[in-house]
Amino acid sequence: MFDDDLSQIDLNLLVVFAALIETASVTRAAERLRSSQPAVSRSLARLRVLFDDPLLIKSGKTMVPTPRALALKGPVAAALGDIRRLFKPAGFDPVTDRRRFRVSSTDYGVLSVLAPVMAELTRTPNVEIAVDPLGADDHQKLASGVLDLIIIGRTPERPELYRRRLFTERRACLVRAGHPITADPDITAGRPPSIDACLAWPHVAMTVWTNGHIARQLRTLGKSRQVAIQLPYFSVAPLLVETSDALLILPHRAAKRFAEARGLVMFDAPDVFGTFDYWLVWHERARRDPALHWLIERIAAAVGDPDAT
Repeated sequence: MFDDDLSQIDLNLLVVFAALIETASVTRAAERLRSSQPAVSRSLARLRVLFDDPLLIKSGKTMVPTPRALALKGPVAAALGDIRRLFKPAGFDPVTDRRRFRVSSTDYGVLSVLAPVMAELTRTPNVEIAVDPLGADDHQKLASGVLDLIIIGRTPERPELYRRRLFTERRACLVRAGHPITADPDITAGRPPSIDACLAWPHVAMTVWTNGHIARQLRTLGKSRQVAIQLPYFSVAPLLVETSDALLILPHRAAKRFAEARGLVMFDAPDVFGTFDYWLVWHERARRDPALHWLIERIAAAVGDPDAT
C-alpha cells in the first residue's frame, strides 16, 4: 500500500493495469503495449504490491480479475482519461467551453470592431464579452490578467505585448443637413475641404486619443479651433451637431454609421489629419490562449483588412 506521497507511484503502472484488465492476459497486454512479457509481469507484481491485492489470478489459460481489480477498472480508466486530457494540446470549442473575455475599448471600438461580430457571438451563448473603458493602466491589467484584449488606435510598442493590425482608418467630418459648409466647392466636388474651411466653424471635440492627435496636428500648423464642447463618448457626439452649426471629426467608420442613422452629412476630413491604424493588443502571458485567439480570429475575419497583419 502507499501513503499520501504520490512520488512513489509510477503512472505507467496504470496503463499496464488497464491493458491487463481488458485483455486478461500478460501476453496480449504486452502485445498491446508493444512491450515484453517479462516487463508486463514485473509491472503486475508492482501493481499487486501497490494495491495490496492479487488483482488478476490465473485460471486455465486466462486470468480472471479479483473483485478489487473490477472495482479499480472504472476509476483507473477515468484517471487515465484525465491525464491524457491534461497533456492534450490546448483548444477551445465555443459550443462546449465557457469563456468571459474582458476587453478595453472606446465606444468607437465597440461600434467598429465588436458590433460586426455580434451576429456570431449571439450564436455562441457560452462566450461573453465584458467591455471596460480605455485606461492609462490597461497594459498592467493585461499583464495581471484583469484584461484579455485592448482595442485601440495607437501602436503599442511594449516588447511584452502582441498586436494585430485590423485596418487603417481615415477621418471624416459630420455636420447637420443644410449646414453652410456643405456648399463649399471642394465638398460639392467630392474633395475634402481646406483646413481653414473646417476651422471656420465651432467643433464638438472628443477627449480620447483621436482628439489629442488632431490637437497636435493643429499645433504643428500653428492653427487652433473653437471647441464648443468636449465629450468622451463617440456615440453621443453626433446628437450635438444635429441642431447646431458645430462640426464633428470622427473616424470614418463611425461617421458613416452615424450619418446613415441620423441623416447627417459626412465628408472626408482635410488630409492634414492623416490616418491611423487600429489594433488588437494582448499580453505575452496569453500568447498560447486558444480561446483568446479564437476571438481574435473572429474579429479579424469580420473587420480586418485582407493585408492586415
